[in-house]
Formats: sequence, C-alpha cells, structure tokens
Amino acid sequence: MKTTLLFFLFPLLLFAQTKGIVVDEKNQPIPYVNIWVENENIGTTAEEDGTFSIPLKETKRIVFSALGYETKIVLSTNLTSITLHPKALELNEVVVERKKETSEIVIGDFSGIKLNSGVTNTGQENVHVWGKFVKSNEKIKEHPFVKSIEFVTSSKLNNVLLRIRIFNVNKEGFPTEDEVEEDILVSIKKGKNNNIVDLTKYNIRIPEEGIIVGFEYLKLEQNKYEYSYTTKGQKGSQKGYAYEPSIKGFFPGSESLLILNRDGSPRSKGYGNVEIALKIKLTN
Repeated sequence: MKTTLLFFLFPLLLFAQTKGIVVDEKNQPIPYVNIWVENENIGTTAEEDGTFSIPLKETKRIVFSALGYETKIVLSTNLTSITLHPKALELNEVVVERKKETSEIVIGDFSGIKLNSGVTNTGQENVHVWGKFVKSNEKIKEHPFVKSIEFVTSSKLNNVLLRIRIFNVNKEGFPTEDEVEEDILVSIKKGKNNNIVDLTKYNIRIPEEGIIVGFEYLKLEQNKYEYSYTTKGQKGSQKGYAYEPSIKGFFPGSESLLILNRDGSPRSKGYGNVEIALKIKLTN
C-alpha cells in the first residue's frame, strides 16, 4: 500500500503549482504582471487581483515584470507575496515636438487582402510577444505621430484580454525598451473582429529606426480555451487548452514578424513570410 501511494504522489510533486500574489508598496494587488522562469519560456500572467500560479518541478529563479515597476527576481521557494516598487522617474531634459495634426496618412492598409494566415499562442506554458517591425520612410517622417492601430482577431471566447506593447528599436531593428510605460489592454470579442485602438494620448513618435508593435498573450483564466482531442493509439479523448485570441494576417507577406520574450528581448526575427494585418493611422 505504501509503495502504491508514493507512486501516485511522485508525479504530483514533480509538477506542483506554486501560488502567490503580486502587490505594490501599499499592499494593493498589481494586475497582469508578467511572470516567467529566468532564461526559460515557461511563465504565466498574474490575474486582475494579483494572484498567480506557475508549474514548477524544482527550485527556479522567477522574474516578475510590470510596466512602470522595477523588475524583480525571486527564488521559487519565496513566492507567497511579491512586492514590486515603482520605477524611479528620470528627470532628463526632454524635447517635446508639438504636433501639427493638419494631415493624416494610413500605412499597412489590408483592405481587400484575404487574411488566410496569422499568429496565435504556440503552447500551454510558452510565453511570448508577437511583434511587427514598422520601418520608417519619407512619408512616415512627415507624419511621425501614431494616432491609432487596427488589427483583426479571431477568438472562441468573449471578452479576452490582449496587451499591446510599443517598443523602441536599435539600428538593427531589434527592440530596446518599451516606449509606453503603462498597460495598453484591449478587450477582444468572440468571433472575427476588427479592433481599433486609439493611441493618441501616448504621444508615440516613430523615429528614424522605426518601432515594433507587439501583441502579448496574457495567460489568464478568462483567456483560456479548453478543448478535447484524440491521439492515435490511445483510447478516449484528452483535454488540452490554449490562450485566445489569434491575430489574423496573410501569407505570403514580408519578413517583418518577430517573436519576443516577455521582457522585450528578441527570440527570433524574420519568422517565415507571415505578416500580421496591421493598419496604422499617422499624423504630422
């Protein structure tokens, strides 16, 4: 009897769920914090109430990152309550260019293009940001301020959340840091939908190096889609899950698609010829 009991407990210990909560200095929960295993792709997202659960089979270093807060790394044995501190404001001299807003242009208009491809969550524990590199040109230089973005999603669930990230890039086109230090969250409806996000208030200016528009999957319960599937040679169906939504695109396209880690560091560039259908409205 003892041998049998140990046999069934052992796998549970290997994949134990480590739970905790992320709070600020006032002990208020921080929602939608990025949480991942250092130097690995396993991770999760804190829920709206700051709580989280991450599967771990041994002691790991866990990274906690949220826009506007200092990143923190903690051993997985100390995850009961994690406090993040706001980033210190840098009082560097900033030259703010005043918008004229006398004319507008649209880049990336996908009207009339068959959206026969796209990107989605690639695994249950895999965490990533899909990014599209937007290269500057003469028209953009004359209309460098971003007013809005438009993209198409398909979702099996209603009211799922997607986070938009805007990254500055270096001369090689790789991301360096977030341009916007606060959450841009988009509520996605069920089915196929056009989503328009107004970015006017963020005063985003596309520099000569360009920018990357990122689409970050949030591993939240409200985004989790469960399904059944069968495997050849096995009896009965099995349960699987993925995170909604998918973001529509077309194929073949350009090599503007990137896969980024949650901290914005590049995982790969030029992911085939899939291109995210992304329309950007710009002003001068």
